[in-house]
Amino acid sequence: MEGTVTQTLASFAAATSFKDLPPDVVHETKRLFLDVVGCAVGSTTLKKGRIAVAYARENGGRPDSTILGTSHKVPAALAAFANGELMHTLDFCPLLPPAHIAPFVTAPVLALAETKQASGQTLLVAVALAHEVASRVGLSLDPMRIKAGGLVAPSWGLGFNAFGGAAGAAKILGLDEDAMSDAFGLAGYLAPVPSHNKCLNTPAGGGLAKYGPAGWTAQGSVTSAILASMGYDGDRTVLDGDFGFWAMAGSKNFDQGKIIDGLGKEWNVLRAMYKRWPASGLFEAPIGTFAKIVAEHNLRPEEIEAVLIKNEGQGMLPKFTDRELRHHIDAQTNLPYHIAMIAHGIEGSPAWQSDENMNKPSVRALMKKVTVEPYDRAEETRHQELVVERRAYIDRRPCFIQVTARGQVFSEAGEYAYWLSVGNPAYRASDADLARKFGTNAREALPPQKIERAVDKIMNLEKLQNSADLVAELVP
Repeated sequence: MEGTVTQTLASFAAATSFKDLPPDVVHETKRLFLDVVGCAVGSTTLKKGRIAVAYARENGGRPDSTILGTSHKVPAALAAFANGELMHTLDFCPLLPPAHIAPFVTAPVLALAETKQASGQTLLVAVALAHEVASRVGLSLDPMRIKAGGLVAPSWGLGFNAFGGAAGAAKILGLDEDAMSDAFGLAGYLAPVPSHNKCLNTPAGGGLAKYGPAGWTAQGSVTSAILASMGYDGDRTVLDGDFGFWAMAGSKNFDQGKIIDGLGKEWNVLRAMYKRWPASGLFEAPIGTFAKIVAEHNLRPEEIEAVLIKNEGQGMLPKFTDRELRHHIDAQTNLPYHIAMIAHGIEGSPAWQSDENMNKPSVRALMKKVTVEPYDRAEETRHQELVVERRAYIDRRPCFIQVTARGQVFSEAGEYAYWLSVGNPAYRASDADLARKFGTNAREALPPQKIERAVDKIMNLEKLQNSADLVAELVP
């Protein structure tokens, strides 16, 4: 392909059709979609989700698009806002290099797909493109953990997701290359500032917005695509030159090859990873390792005297060492809290972050028995994979757990996190795993029959004639 980076990416997004998607990309896109939609449906009872729904309804208008997990319809941009927030509420959503992408880019696609009554194939193409574009733009910037030892860069954020959301939304609208370039230009100017590392280095980090505003990004993506469809000119060189988006986002370097090399042939979507528990990805390995000890020895919360966790050093940043639980967002980045949830046998679901469980005296008591320390081996592995091997993702996540209970010491070393490995099939989530997770997340909002039909329609999305038929299954 010739031309600027922006034009090349726009041409790819505008020209790609369902027949261009390899079968494995179609399959992984359906898995991503299933997982993040389930996260949204299960989040309407939590504070962040409740406020998002209330805000969208308060500012509503034409009833075009559904707020997932509810019976409410609002304009597409507001539905994208609410659903983006809902998808991001639990921190249970999929991961794709370089970070969280799915909530930011799926919500605008689904909102417009319902409004336009797009086919399942069109929806699949748009979701795949949304993730691919966001991943490629994100990987073209400085990586978050650029320093030896895996420390975070001074400035890093998730604004690159604006391009993915705009690509997916524009695809639903059927925009051509020029209009797609306009949508990209508008998205780059609407993208949020790089707030990720401010959040991680602040004990009360980011509040409910966390490390990036998923709702706002999704709403901005719909706005960018619709404005472009109306002839609103955007900066068609937004990704290019010395002052391109990379500079706007605070990156010191820009690797345009990460955007344009292998377009349509190599798909980053295939690197998707999933979460087994509603917690920060940093904690999935120690949670799983602790769960193994508890299960093997049938430990009860009152029997546990102390827990020592050695984990990767980034988990020692202020956001992750703040022991206060002001709301459920704090719980997501509190490893002692997750340990208490496992010890109490709480299922990985929205209930994990309920006010009832967060305020349970026995949970608070157990949290005080947990000590977290940095683990040299985890830092060595992270440095090897990210700095030496220059991978786009972390595959191994070494940790060490020592539990004192019943006057004995039980210890276990972990090497991988369940469902967060790309290279180890034993730690990949199966389709059945993700279907069960969807059902667990959705069961408070949807009856079993709707859950079963929703899973079936998503996993056979290419056969669906009208996206609105799927959304109907996601309404109580």
